Amino acid sequence: MNLKLSLTDPQKEDFKKVYSLYQAAFPAEELYPDDLLFSHFSDTNNEFWSIYDDAQWVGLVYCMTERDLTYIGFLAIDPDLRGEGYGSATLALVKEKYSTNRVCLLIEEVAPKYSDYQARRKRLSFYEANDFQSAGFKISELDVHYDFLVAVGKSLSSAEYLSLINHYCGPKYAPVVNSHVVE
Repeated sequence: MNLKLSLTDPQKEDFKKVYSLYQAAFPAEELYPDDLLFSHFSDTNNEFWSIYDDAQWVGLVYCMTERDLTYIGFLAIDPDLRGEGYGSATLALVKEKYSTNRVCLLIEEVAPKYSDYQARRKRLSFYEANDFQSAGFKISELDVHYDFLVAVGKSLSSAEYLSLINHYCGPKYAPVVNSHVVE
């Protein structure tokens, strides 16, 4: 495996695959509005990466950075390539690329009350196996509850994340996304 990240945007040849996977891999209620997502392509603190194994496109990862905090907003591997280690390798590559930063992410809240509890447990186990741990708080965005994870050995406060996401969303979308800490 020889993974690399390549910046993408709507002008690049691979963007149709990236955007299609982005829309298919995440529930509609978790996707950012298109104009919010598209407005950040020229912002150097927000990077939409295509993931390649040599010349083969394998997926996407979208990262947002504020100061020394890098948030993995979206990570998805082509469904035909899942289970081959690309997710783990991508997380390692992202942590290496942003090695001076605290890398964090959200996963859907893991609780027995959800009908897909076992899938959520499996997702949490995947991230724990890739050296992520609970940051000690939960977040709600777009009315979806999430567990907040941070790379092992790192920490952050909910206020730091809320600053990053509210800055990203701006005054137009911060009330829509409505990111806040939940019990």
